[in-house]
Amino acid sequence: MKVKKKIRPILMVSESMHNADMYYATRFLSEAPFIYLHSPYKGTEKEMLIVSQMEYERAKNESFVKEIRSTFDYGYGLKTEELITKILQEEAVNAVEVPGYFPLYTAEELRKKGIDVVPVEELIMTKEREIKNDQEIENIKKAQRACEHAMEIAIGIIKNSTVKGDLLMENDEILTSEKLKVYIEHALVDAGCNCDAGEPIVACGKRAAVPHFSGSGPILAYEPIIIDICPRLKLERYFADMTRTVVKGEPGNEIKEMFDAVKQAQEAALALVEEGVRCREVHNLVCDIFDGRGYETIRKRSKKGFIHNTGHGVGLDIHEKPYVGDNDYELREGNVITIEPGLYDPEVGGVRLEDMVLVLKNGCENLTKLEKKFVI
Repeated sequence: MKVKKKIRPILMVSESMHNADMYYATRFLSEAPFIYLHSPYKGTEKEMLIVSQMEYERAKNESFVKEIRSTFDYGYGLKTEELITKILQEEAVNAVEVPGYFPLYTAEELRKKGIDVVPVEELIMTKEREIKNDQEIENIKKAQRACEHAMEIAIGIIKNSTVKGDLLMENDEILTSEKLKVYIEHALVDAGCNCDAGEPIVACGKRAAVPHFSGSGPILAYEPIIIDICPRLKLERYFADMTRTVVKGEPGNEIKEMFDAVKQAQEAALALVEEGVRCREVHNLVCDIFDGRGYETIRKRSKKGFIHNTGHGVGLDIHEKPYVGDNDYELREGNVITIEPGLYDPEVGGVRLEDMVLVLKNGCENLTKLEKKFVI
């Protein structure tokens, strides 16, 4: 006999500047914590925000949630736990579901008042966020256009640089990772984006073998340069993500072979992506290609070679579900994911290529239009 899942109201207490679930549920952007209560009972579905009096008018004007209350409605000077207790008692709620990051102290205080607090691994809105609607897709495309523009600027500067010994020079000065990141960030700001997920990656040479090393110091000729940019739209709040690897001058054979292998693996993975395909299938295909070309992979817990997942979801968070790795998640139409195989060798350097795609019923739409030219 199948046991029917008990439905409880959802309670979240958080800011929404960094909490994507809170922003997705309310579309109210606030650095200060506020309270969201959603009662998902059929026929009587109800959701409300309780914000400070200072944020009350703004929440009424900006939030998708219709019922907005002020903390002053419940008294003055109440502790958070006292305020939540009053709200739940008024709504005749004696059990709530909360996210795993819900404050332990608050949960314990609510339990003392007879309220059953049940932490859940995944909230309704977390699951809903996996499938993007038309407006979300347009927002992501807009962010990606800004991302590609910044990438073109960075690659153009490298291409137009001159070589002095092993160094790249711009206007008779050494070109550095720091300078390139400034160009990238200025382009993103001009396009209405910021770098909430962290500064761009501009990593050169052997240090590019560390996947998330942001890069520092001189940019070298004949060495791989990994450029990874993940901007967020300031207004719409959606991310984009892409990576290119380039080299100025003729690279060594090992790096050439690494680039060819990464490009082959990415093209094969992109060709496989469509609704119904499991993430594990895409990830294993990439591993199979690297294995076949003599590279070590994450499947054998290698510390070099291919050492990370094949991709991840992108939306209000830069890394969100689905994760394209060793799992049984079946891709669904409307998922937006990255496909980003890479190879890393501390003695040689690193190569990574990353495109962002929209999953369709039959295939995928590549949202990343910028070419993958290695030698520039």
